[in-house]
Amino acid sequence: MRRIHRAGTSVLLTAVLMALAVPVADARGAAPRGMRTVTGAGFDTCEAPKVSTMKAWRASPYKAVGIYVGGVNRGCANKGLTRDWVRQVRAQGWEFLPLYVGSQASCTTSGKVQRIDPARSWDMGGAEADDAVDRAAAVGFRKGSAVYLDMEHYDNRNADCRRDVLNFVSAWSDRVRARGFVPGYYSSLSSGIADLVEFAGTRSMPDAVWYARWDDKAVTSGDGAIPDHLWPGRRVKQHAGNVKETYGGQTLNIDRNALAGPVGVL
Repeated sequence: MRRIHRAGTSVLLTAVLMALAVPVADARGAAPRGMRTVTGAGFDTCEAPKVSTMKAWRASPYKAVGIYVGGVNRGCANKGLTRDWVRQVRAQGWEFLPLYVGSQASCTTSGKVQRIDPARSWDMGGAEADDAVDRAAAVGFRKGSAVYLDMEHYDNRNADCRRDVLNFVSAWSDRVRARGFVPGYYSSLSSGIADLVEFAGTRSMPDAVWYARWDDKAVTSGDGAIPDHLWPGRRVKQHAGNVKETYGGQTLNIDRNALAGPVGVL
């Protein structure tokens, strides 16, 4: 208990509520006030495309784009992702799915270098949540915006590692929520999402999920991937990855997504 006290008041509150089996935010609950949802097709790509490319891609079936606003494990520099880029692309009619690639599981199967420190999982989750909100706000997103934490696939047979990830995600979600943003969570259906489903109702959870299941079925419910009573209307499904598409003479390497969930607010 002394270690939790040093971690701060918000962490202490979360830990107490968890001990009482009272969820701080329930995956089965009502959608947060101020949250804006979009239904349809979207894509994400590592580097934010040029404004001219986004304009050309208005000829595509997509209406939303996933953009990586920050994180110690972000794969691309995204130097072109600025407040002005967001403003211009929004003026073209695009919606946004802000992503943050923070510290990864200690048992991750990815090559991400920065990992969660088991002794600091709560503190790291809260600190990186603040960074995620600050970076999203820096490019123009306001309160009510979704920000999705990207947790790549990990070996969730490792109980200690899984515990640390869940602690990190709970702290991250609570802090993002406290800052007035909507905490979302991207992960593999077989690891990060499976663990959220298993522990739904027993600990604080993200308000939305974005799950990777590359079956090329553009649906967000009814396919048995996630119980339909969890995160209803607060889902994004990545149903195909690493595909090249061309619109308006501009080619991008993308992941395809189906949306029925929250987006950024400008």
